[in-house]
Amino acid sequence: MIPRVLIFLLGIVLLATAQKPQQITCTKISEASGLLFSKQYPNVLWIHNDSGDKPYLYAIDRHDLTLISRIKIKKAKHRDWEDLSYYEGSLVIGDFGNNRSNRDDLTLYFIDEPNPYKEKKAKVKKTVQFIYSDQTRKDRRNYDCEAMFNYNKRLYLLTKHREDRNTTLYKLEGNRAQKIVDYPIDGKVTGADSNGRYIAVLTYDMLYVLEPTKLSDNIFDGKIYKKHINAGQAEGVAFVKHQIAVVNEAGELFTYRIEDILKG
Repeated sequence: MIPRVLIFLLGIVLLATAQKPQQITCTKISEASGLLFSKQYPNVLWIHNDSGDKPYLYAIDRHDLTLISRIKIKKAKHRDWEDLSYYEGSLVIGDFGNNRSNRDDLTLYFIDEPNPYKEKKAKVKKTVQFIYSDQTRKDRRNYDCEAMFNYNKRLYLLTKHREDRNTTLYKLEGNRAQKIVDYPIDGKVTGADSNGRYIAVLTYDMLYVLEPTKLSDNIFDGKIYKKHINAGQAEGVAFVKHQIAVVNEAGELFTYRIEDILKG
């Protein structure tokens, strides 16, 4: 019979191994932010830098995290890119980082997903500039945003509050982000993604998995699972097969099994 102490220590070792991150090797990714698993190219993770880079998307091999290619997005600006998603067949880039809540050029860039094995450039096919439905000209409170996701064929945003530990859910309607609900998430939201059934919401120290009822736009109305994470300054999150990937600012990629999070 194996001693209980040995079993306990073995469990710690296995846990540490499971949580050991992979390092993105591309040195051009200096401040990782948005993350998205490609629908067209099964081995590709799309990623981009936070503010300070030029308008580039990086295609990363999801197995060894090496660079496949760097794609320049023509006719796009990179003021403060924060997240990626899909919508109506397009790949969407969210240039809506808004630390001081004073931007009047919050932008979504819609592109056809490029082939990272053949292309080096992609052109913006549609640009949408939007405003928040509840923000007045002098309002400088909680209108920073780092999270965007597609759920039930609609695009949603989750804000990163500066004054408290809540988040506000918005739905994109044309050039207007329509407020849905404030939610006390107890953290600063830095990323979100959906696989159609579940929605992953990331804060600096927690990973939430939501299972909405689909009865309304309020994604917090169903079951909510959560897992405490220790991933540094976690910035991007994406569903990858049966796992959820989290990337931090330093380019370290952590993976968590959806099944484990649902079990609690």
